[in-house]
Amino acid sequence: MVQFGAEVRNVKDIRSERLSKDYEEMLRLQDTPYLSWIAVKGAPPFAEEYLLTVRLRSYALSATRGRYLVSELNGCTVKVSLWDSYPRIAPQIRMLSFPPVFHPNWYSKGTYCPPQAWRPDDSLKDYVLRMLGTLKYDPALIETKAPANYKALEWYEKHRENQAWFPSDDTALTENSDEQVAALKAAVSSGKVIDSWQNRST
Repeated sequence: MVQFGAEVRNVKDIRSERLSKDYEEMLRLQDTPYLSWIAVKGAPPFAEEYLLTVRLRSYALSATRGRYLVSELNGCTVKVSLWDSYPRIAPQIRMLSFPPVFHPNWYSKGTYCPPQAWRPDDSLKDYVLRMLGTLKYDPALIETKAPANYKALEWYEKHRENQAWFPSDDTALTENSDEQVAALKAAVSSGKVIDSWQNRST
């Protein structure tokens, strides 16, 4: 029984270490030209859910007067959830804003389908960056063999040669430097940058 308890604590410790590492890496993307986020579950650095405010131009499928039209999507809100079995299973990424993105890597109801399989040692930051790359229609990240949205793939294949459309946003997905991350940590400590829903609510 004692040994079992030790194993349980060890699993929790491993998860906590991973969540803390993820948080540190996510600061590389915090308050950038294309993204800001807050933790909506778990106290940083042990964040278990992130709410992302994305500032990238993409495309959505909209219904107008009985017709379906592809229109610009100038930003969105996305939730990243790290389940209890994370990192053994992949994070869930779901778009909360409406309409959801119209993209081969995204299901029609707004759930992200990554172009490559998740591995437990994958970086959450890099996973999020790949997701952001799909929002801007990075051709290297578009799944064509087993898409989540066949209608979106058909539309993309039809228009992919239009250089004015793709990529949908030319914002570079750069990362914060060590100095910028240190400044962010100081700004979080002083309340100038909000990193959690709890801090936002107080």
